[in-house]
Amino acid sequence: MKKKRSTYNPLFSTTLLLLVAVNALAAEPAASGNGSKFTAPKLIIGIAVDQLRTDYLYALEERLSDNGLKLLLDKGIVYEQVLFDVDCPDATAALAALATGSYAFNNGVSAQKVYNPQRLREESVFFDKDYLGNFTSDSYSPRSLSSTTLADELKTASSEASRVYSIAPDAESAILAAGHTADCAFWIDDKQGKWASTTYYKGFPKYVEVKNRNKPLGFILSDAEWESMGKGGKLDIMPYHYETRGFIHTFYQYGQPVYEWFKSSPLVNDAIVELSEWLLTKGSLGKGQNTDMLQLTLYCGTWKHDRPELYAEELQDMYLRLDMSLKNLFSIIDQQIGLQNTLIYLTGTGQTQGKTTEIEDTKVGTFTGTRCTSLLNSFLVSMYGKGQYVVDLQDNQIYLNHREIEQKNLKLSEVQQAAAEFVMMFSGVEDVTTQYQILHNDVNERIKRMRRAYNRQTGGDLVLTLLPGWTFKYNDASQEEAQVRYNIAPGPAIIWSPQFKAERIATPVDATAIAPTIAACIRIRAPSAAKAAPLRVR
Repeated sequence: MKKKRSTYNPLFSTTLLLLVAVNALAAEPAASGNGSKFTAPKLIIGIAVDQLRTDYLYALEERLSDNGLKLLLDKGIVYEQVLFDVDCPDATAALAALATGSYAFNNGVSAQKVYNPQRLREESVFFDKDYLGNFTSDSYSPRSLSSTTLADELKTASSEASRVYSIAPDAESAILAAGHTADCAFWIDDKQGKWASTTYYKGFPKYVEVKNRNKPLGFILSDAEWESMGKGGKLDIMPYHYETRGFIHTFYQYGQPVYEWFKSSPLVNDAIVELSEWLLTKGSLGKGQNTDMLQLTLYCGTWKHDRPELYAEELQDMYLRLDMSLKNLFSIIDQQIGLQNTLIYLTGTGQTQGKTTEIEDTKVGTFTGTRCTSLLNSFLVSMYGKGQYVVDLQDNQIYLNHREIEQKNLKLSEVQQAAAEFVMMFSGVEDVTTQYQILHNDVNERIKRMRRAYNRQTGGDLVLTLLPGWTFKYNDASQEEAQVRYNIAPGPAIIWSPQFKAERIATPVDATAIAPTIAACIRIRAPSAAKAAPLRVR
């Protein structure tokens, strides 16, 4: 009988084994911890710090306390460069990307303030007349947020048994972190200085009501001062300023508290930590059977949101006082729940915002908004007949009158293109992009970036980009506006848990990967609009 020939192929077998191994690794959860059995934390603390910069953190690292920021830097997983793949996101748009794992095109939040062409005014992205305020006259809800957040997914995973609270200086940041299903979101009302919320959330605690009545911030601010921690020392964050001279800032003007100033100081972080303590002690957050969540938004930008070079000493003091605030927060958590039972993640908004008045010799020209819209309307009248085709120009976006265009049976995309070609001829205009191009012609990276940051509900018909050196003013009678620059300054993302090994990762990561990574760490679903894969956590 003839012997059967062997078909064994060593190269094929080796390749097959490699493929099996790769598939096994790919199937392993990205955020898998250190290999030990997963233990759900009693409390998740999410901290977003507006304008936190990694380079400033490292410049001041030797001066940070062991149990504050240094605890996270030394014992956490530090992603040193978190980047936003959109042009010029403000803090609200950046926080939305971090909370939802997506950009404005998918999450519905393009900026803190958006233009309403029906009401002909700029308003909060979360303005909602259907809901009243608690301790505020403003009306807000998260209904314009079109994605779930990490907080929402935790609520879903626990069948709404987990308790979720959010605290921030402003309403938009508080609502973003709270999402749709939180128990409550708190912020400081600009008129009364009390901890405010919206009746959309049903869990406003009685003890916060008592705090508002017995000890509102307005009483505290009458004597409050922000004084530098020392003078004569070195300014580590800015090499062009040589020493600190000391400063004292107050928060009263004309006999009234100025809460906007207070919110641009480190004292606002202390107030947020104080309310956090009330939630942890009086509210027993983190002491139940289910995992609870506390979302905090802190501030680490410039005094009065002005130029960093004018307030370099204040900016350095802001970082050192942020460290003290976090040290206090972590101490409270350790006493109440135990840090070993907590997962903490901290992120920055990845940019710095500052008002700039250009040096006179560097100015090239001024673009006047009403002059542009008036001439554009005249041009469109000459093409399509008598009518009011232009509604307004806000935030470098021109809004056309869609009703007028529909009544004349005109094709909107053709009117947009004609308008764009006309505006492109204005001095100072670098580029004009139409809404149709943003929505349908993502043919290059510039338009793709623009599309990611665009909100279809509130975006304009034309998006203008001015040339460098040009400033903007609304009309001939108005003052020339100081430019608001959004400088790219990567911020960190830090994840701390006793279950994870410390690591510093210099490779840049996209901001939309942070939410899926946190979700994987605590074994819940990523937010509904998130598409990025979670980062590996060891």
